[in-house]
Amino acid sequence: MRRTSISIAALFFGSILAAQARIGDTLNQCITRYGKPVEFLSKGVLFVKANKKIYVTFTDGIADSVFFQKINPVSQKAVTPITQEEIRLLLAENSQGYTWDHTSRLPDGDVIWVTKDSELGALYSRATCSLQVYTRENIAR
Repeated sequence: MRRTSISIAALFFGSILAAQARIGDTLNQCITRYGKPVEFLSKGVLFVKANKKIYVTFTDGIADSVFFQKINPVSQKAVTPITQEEIRLLLAENSQGYTWDHTSRLPDGDVIWVTKDSELGALYSRATCSLQVYTRENIAR
């Protein structure tokens, strides 16, 4: 039974890692990772893969913001919270070699991180069950 639990956990975390855009990716790299976009929006591109919504914005052809949500498998219109471990993995995958510092927990329960040199930021929203990772340039726009 324990081996089965470990296998399921490994499969789950593997799917999280496989379903990630990365800050710095091109649109073609995102398409290779996720397949055909679900929608082209005014400022970015929406992908859905492995029960995850991934919205990516680009500046000069390079991803400068990535937004993640997990789709509820029971109700495709609902989302589920991202776990602490999933957040840790998503932040690590999108760090571009920078070191994340946990900055603060806001009164509404949202959590903000920035890198030591403030090149990247991230926000986990409890209300929308979403994690957004963004570059300094993205925020400046």
